[in-house]
Amino acid sequence: MKKLSLFLLTLACVFQFSAQAQERPSYIAIEANSGKLLFSSNAEEKRPVASLSQVATAMVALDWVARTRLPLDTFIAVPQEAFGLRAGNPMDLQPGDRLTLRDALYSTLLGSDNVSALTVASFVGRDLVSRRGGGTPIAAFVAEMNNLARSLRMAKTRFTAPHGLDAGNSVSTSCALDMALLGVYSMQNPAFCYIVSQASRRIEVQSQTKGRTMYDISNNNRLMSASGVDGIKAGTSRAAGPCLLLSVTRNAISRRSPQTGTEVIYPQRMIIAVLGSASRYSLAREMMNTGWRVWENWQASGMDMKDPKEFVQLPVKSAPQRR
Repeated sequence: MKKLSLFLLTLACVFQFSAQAQERPSYIAIEANSGKLLFSSNAEEKRPVASLSQVATAMVALDWVARTRLPLDTFIAVPQEAFGLRAGNPMDLQPGDRLTLRDALYSTLLGSDNVSALTVASFVGRDLVSRRGGGTPIAAFVAEMNNLARSLRMAKTRFTAPHGLDAGNSVSTSCALDMALLGVYSMQNPAFCYIVSQASRRIEVQSQTKGRTMYDISNNNRLMSASGVDGIKAGTSRAAGPCLLLSVTRNAISRRSPQTGTEVIYPQRMIIAVLGSASRYSLAREMMNTGWRVWENWQASGMDMKDPKEFVQLPVKSAPQRR
């Protein structure tokens, strides 16, 4: 009876979030180097975020790789926890199958591969448990995802799993503003930038039953062919509805520093987050066009930074070391 009650409660939450997402899409566009808020709607409203959670999964793994200096070509094994995880398993990975950490990240970020995300979490989580003692690898990894969120001031975010599925007693939730902050931080990482900019990736899986098999994983972000778009990822679930986290760049500009009077080369990157919108791609296109016009008008007006309401507090270049 208790399990049934928990299931019904979870189901009710899923439908509640789903109805909310369909009625009130949440979105934001910011310029990633200045923090200039270009425009937004319901940007701080807490929502399920589907497989956008996997951006945090990838960044926890890449931050861990930077600290441990483990090669990304290290082979990792699909854990037993993946048994029965059917949704979002494009390569039909089974417990015991092996692929490189690099390829697991590619499949996670390009193809929203839930099993690959779980495999990354299990592998990194085992090291976290061995260093800190106690707990399970997946739980330790999810705790690290939430530590990352706190270090980036993602105040409305709570991750419950590395893949973003609606399974279990709760779902991973965040808001458009928090997702944009995660996008800013992620696109500062060269490895992440390269992965999410690719149209596809050929991946080798070493299976105990099938032997060595090659798979082609395509980027499921339909705006990757749009001018200036260089990442990040799309995601969908019943609770979250269609979601999108996007990075758009333009050529750097030269402007005179008011402090020194010298010319400064200023990069231009827009981060867009859309949560719960069936028209996420057309909405994102409109946000790209309108956002750059707002940005240009602000530049023409002298780039006044006196009003804090017009800016988002950006994460630091590197998130604090999480222990």
